[in-house]
Amino acid sequence: MRKLLVLAMLALLAGAASAQPCMGMFFSDTEFTDETTNQDVTAAPFNAYIVVQGLTIDAVNGYEVGIGLDASVFILGASGPNGWTNFGSNTNHLAGFGTPVPATNGAVVCCTLQMLYSGSDLIEITYGPADPASIPGFNGPVIADGSNPDILHQCALTNGGSFDEGTNVVATLHGPGIVAVEDHSLSSVKSLFQ
Repeated sequence: MRKLLVLAMLALLAGAASAQPCMGMFFSDTEFTDETTNQDVTAAPFNAYIVVQGLTIDAVNGYEVGIGLDASVFILGASGPNGWTNFGSNTNHLAGFGTPVPATNGAVVCCTLQMLYSGSDLIEITYGPADPASIPGFNGPVIADGSNPDILHQCALTNGGSFDEGTNVVATLHGPGIVAVEDHSLSSVKSLFQ
């Protein structure tokens, strides 16, 4: 009975995690892991990537996200694929694509940020809603469906955190990176039944 209950809980957690796309920041445009959510930088420009994962749609037509970071970190430029246009700023993305970006293995790299930080202190980079937000009252990023840009999808964060709990850190500089909350909660669910 316990095994059946554990399997049901695991299926429920997996279903909940896959039902909503997740947006994060990575310092690789091909590897989207906990390890690539931290960068130990020097005084040279480096790239960061805004990535949507866990997509159940075929393509993304646009996205919006507010990026929070310390004033000592500079975003030198931003660019994206397929006719990317940002109607916001370097930290307030209200971006669309001329042609929807197809998902590869359930993920889309929405944007490349060229950044500069010459310090050595820990910096936490956060995500929140864009201003103005397309979904009033929702405190996080949003993507537009590639098949119909009027269909908007709320995004969770790749760290599994909750915007309402203030756990919206998606990347670090000179830090530990991000460890997905689901990893911890899944382990704790399993340990309850062992």
